[in-house]
Amino acid sequence: MKKKALVFILTGAAVLALSGCGGTEQKVSGSGLTTVRAAVMTNGAQHWIAAVGEEEGIFQKYGIKLETSEFAAGINTVDAVVTGQADVGNLADYALVNRMGSTQDKNLLILSRIGSGTGGALYVDGSKVKSLEDLAGQPFATQPGTVWDFWNAKTYEKAGIGETEQKLVKVDSAASAVALMTTGKAAAFWASGANAAKLEEGGLEKLLTLKDLGLTVDSYYITTASFIKEHEDVAENYLKASKETVDWIYSHEEEAAEVVSEKLGTSKEQFLSELQDTNLTIDYSEETKKHLEDIKAWAVAKGDFDDYELSDFTDLEPLRAALPDAEAAEE
Repeated sequence: MKKKALVFILTGAAVLALSGCGGTEQKVSGSGLTTVRAAVMTNGAQHWIAAVGEEEGIFQKYGIKLETSEFAAGINTVDAVVTGQADVGNLADYALVNRMGSTQDKNLLILSRIGSGTGGALYVDGSKVKSLEDLAGQPFATQPGTVWDFWNAKTYEKAGIGETEQKLVKVDSAASAVALMTTGKAAAFWASGANAAKLEEGGLEKLLTLKDLGLTVDSYYITTASFIKEHEDVAENYLKASKETVDWIYSHEEEAAEVVSEKLGTSKEQFLSELQDTNLTIDYSEETKKHLEDIKAWAVAKGDFDDYELSDFTDLEPLRAALPDAEAAEE
């Protein structure tokens, strides 16, 4: 990948009033636009896309009125989809395979990949941690079930620190982890973007990057079988609008920075910096599929959950129909 980052989902408004396992009811606004509810991770890359796509009228062009709900982490956006608060969510690779393996909820489906990268760094309290080996016994912040669990585990593996010396501190959000770090209650945390900037401002030091671990992180759109079955045309249009928004951002970076700054409060400088480390894309290649399979195999070997078929939780037909030129792996 040329670019890197943690990418997060586009946002949207209510297309459907769907429950986790029930049917959906398409809603059309007075303007004739279909409302699509999309759950996003606050200030994530897909939050940018939603803001830019709406501002530039791209989602409207495809008949969609966005309704955005913000959450602290990608895994929370999936909870929103399951409980009927949203129609589309997103989450990172490990969180995805863990969620599917832990719940075996076959109503949840992967719609497409939305980005990939190697952004993010491990920030530490330099007075306590000067090398990876120093992480032994030190409080290491994580949000259970998310990609942080995976990164932390791989960090311990690289450091050669066994389970008896690991000290994970559970948090409910990145904001909570930042608070623990800046008050000295945690000594290590993986962060990127605005959270990384806050840690640097607080005097925390960068010790390791995802590149150092040989990792990439992918992010995915998650929806439900109910959504696709009853409103496949809406799913297709959502993907078309997402792709056109991504293309517009890369063609108009300064203008996109203005939109993100105005709507989300992210500085233009920070947005442009993060964009350079981001590869936004709407696809699901064979390489992407193998990436998920490798993570799943690692988690199964650790005993996190029983093995399962990834294809049972994937429907790429809307992607193939919406974007014929996009890579779409065999299911």
